[in-house]
Amino acid sequence: MPRLRAHVLAPWAFALVGPATTAVAEESVTPRNIEVWYSYTADTREEAVFVDAVQSFRDAHPHLVINAERIPYVENVAQFITASQGGEAPDLIRISHDDVGRIGYVRIEGLPLLEDLRHHLTPAERVAFDPRGLHAMRYQNALYGIPSTQSCLALIYNRKLFDAAGERYPRDDWTTDDLLGAARRLTDGDLHGMAIPVKTSYWWFGFQTGFGGALFDSEDNPTLDSSGSAAALAFFQGLEKEHGVTPRGITPESMKTRFSQDRVAMILDGPWNWGDYLDAGVDIGIALLPVVAETGLRMAPQLSYHGWAVSKQSHVKVEAVDLALWLTSAEVQRRFTEATYSPPTHLGLASDPSTFDDLAARGFLRQAGECVPAPTIRGVALIFEPLDTALQLVYEGEMQPAEALAAANVELASKMRQ
Repeated sequence: MPRLRAHVLAPWAFALVGPATTAVAEESVTPRNIEVWYSYTADTREEAVFVDAVQSFRDAHPHLVINAERIPYVENVAQFITASQGGEAPDLIRISHDDVGRIGYVRIEGLPLLEDLRHHLTPAERVAFDPRGLHAMRYQNALYGIPSTQSCLALIYNRKLFDAAGERYPRDDWTTDDLLGAARRLTDGDLHGMAIPVKTSYWWFGFQTGFGGALFDSEDNPTLDSSGSAAALAFFQGLEKEHGVTPRGITPESMKTRFSQDRVAMILDGPWNWGDYLDAGVDIGIALLPVVAETGLRMAPQLSYHGWAVSKQSHVKVEAVDLALWLTSAEVQRRFTEATYSPPTHLGLASDPSTFDDLAARGFLRQAGECVPAPTIRGVALIFEPLDTALQLVYEGEMQPAEALAAANVELASKMRQ
């Protein structure tokens, strides 16, 4: 059961001392408001688990009034910055580690927008979390968030289509040659071996790392055109344009639709859609993204962390931190893993085999172990516009991969200097 820590509950003890402490006791039970912004999609498993967890906290702390408001994910950070500038920021906000990079550098009257949580978490509380997740929630030296879930793309496949074609299921030791060979054999008319949105950069990141490239160097300079990146882009878009194993013009939304309709054998997708595929009746399996045959390197898609951050402007920081710790606790994370298949960030759960009885949770945890989080810098949030433009230009034949990636790199570097 979620409980406020001792220094918060201490005033209640004074109510037992005598009449002289009546004012203190009355003050201690005065309702206090915690404003929470969350970005879970409406009517999803994630939202349902979150709402239940917040209600559990309310039940345990009746003196707290928790107002939870859903803000669309794409608007979350911009609205938070605007609200902070007007002195109306919520006390607690759900953010990704990319968001920490977007918010971390912003200052209002010389102060950051987020509270540094190093001063609020005990050493025992900090070491309970995956060190990579905690590091991802840092901006420079400050800890601006507590990680609650991690997610990434993995290779998801339709068992029924593989069985019908007499194909062996994807394995963790597959190479890109194996992937391409199976995709070719499974492609027949309107049925395709794969569906990958080849104009969307988020799906390209894993190909880039597999071919030896990187988004940023060790000093956080952009390296979109690093060695291997052009070859990765050529292979990525060649799945549609050269080999025809993925339908033309696929978007993330149409990829999901086709896979749900048994019209695609393999996709790259994350835990956020797994439940929808089960609801659609798809017989699904999961495997690691393959090793690139030319390099011997495994494709490593971007690993994303989501968690909870406290506003610097909050007048209930202690209570907000306690709510954040409850929402990232082992108990609540287990509920999220069971309902949404997202790997947890709590080390106690990661080391508990019962956490991963489900095929999806186990598969996504294996894939997460092969990924590297993007650095928590402003450049990560700025990367998509120039990179998606580069992919579009290459797709339309207006530029070659190396040329387009070099131009995107120059543009991203310029944006980062502004």
